[in-house]
Amino acid sequence: MILADLQLTRVLHAVGAGRRQLPPAPPSGRYVVPEPDGAAPAVRRLARRAGHPEQVADRLVDALATLRPWERAHVLDPLRRAVPVRAWGLGAPADGSPTTGPDARFGEPLVLGSARAVQVDGTTCGSAVLAVLAAAGDPVVGLWLVAGTDVSRGASVHVVTEGEADATARELETSSGRFAALQRLLQARTTHAALGPLPWPTGLGTPPWTAARDARYADVRYTHRIVPGDGAQDRVLASALRSAAAGVPVPLYTGGDLGTGWSTAVPRHVVLLADVSVPPEPRKDASARFGGRWCSVYEPSTGTMHRLRVADLLAGVGEDGEPGRGVRRALGGWSHVTWAVLPAGRAGGSRRVG
Repeated sequence: MILADLQLTRVLHAVGAGRRQLPPAPPSGRYVVPEPDGAAPAVRRLARRAGHPEQVADRLVDALATLRPWERAHVLDPLRRAVPVRAWGLGAPADGSPTTGPDARFGEPLVLGSARAVQVDGTTCGSAVLAVLAAAGDPVVGLWLVAGTDVSRGASVHVVTEGEADATARELETSSGRFAALQRLLQARTTHAALGPLPWPTGLGTPPWTAARDARYADVRYTHRIVPGDGAQDRVLASALRSAAAGVPVPLYTGGDLGTGWSTAVPRHVVLLADVSVPPEPRKDASARFGGRWCSVYEPSTGTMHRLRVADLLAGVGEDGEPGRGVRRALGGWSHVTWAVLPAGRAGGSRRVG
């Protein structure tokens, strides 16, 4: 590694920071994304898993029945993970040729209701990611963002009321206003008591440790780990990919290196690893754990879902050996994943790993 490739997170990892035990991946099958058809049993399961009482789950079922199909889809599958099998290129050649998978050159807008899911300013990428993460794991939050209906009646910590986070009644009438208000609320939470009792400077965005403290997906809690940058052998990124493949999205911090200046060699942006495709045909090379597989990444500065090859994400490069354009677009213009906010067990459970 030459000096121009140096990243602060690599230095921290080299001196022993962030070498704690990795948490176990979520159990396979528990967090399977249901079809966004609004079937009452599935909706009730999702609401109960997110911690809502039975009466809230019942109100959710009733409210979803009044929505149009596309609105229900936005509520129940905001990350668009219940896609047709053909969109992931299953049955593709084992080399993962991009001609048989999704088109990695272009992203797809992520829309919640009538609003594109874009961060409100240059400091709220982490807040936007945490908002989308919460909505993906809790249809009560998704319903409020999409349609403005709060079936929790003020009980949800991810539903903003008038006056909270400076939200006005007029702002809360629209999907874009509600998404902006939730970003401000989450930014206030993640900057509070971030340095012991002291706040984190708002202009520096969201630190990974408070993102992990405040991140929620259904009944999942999170922890954080530095990504050492070991390419295809990176254990932290592999853990993130296993979690996303099990149905639990993972916030990722991205950045550059000293080649573009000191200020870029630190975590600069946050994206959301939303999903990983199922394996293609069984591979003879068992060491290629993610060979031929694709992942989807939500990038909040443009409000876009990107799909790219897992191999490229691990390497941080494209086929030409340079930082790939598809990777850079998915990572918000940056070349490396520097930090991961990983699932650490169920809320209140015994599998929490700090």
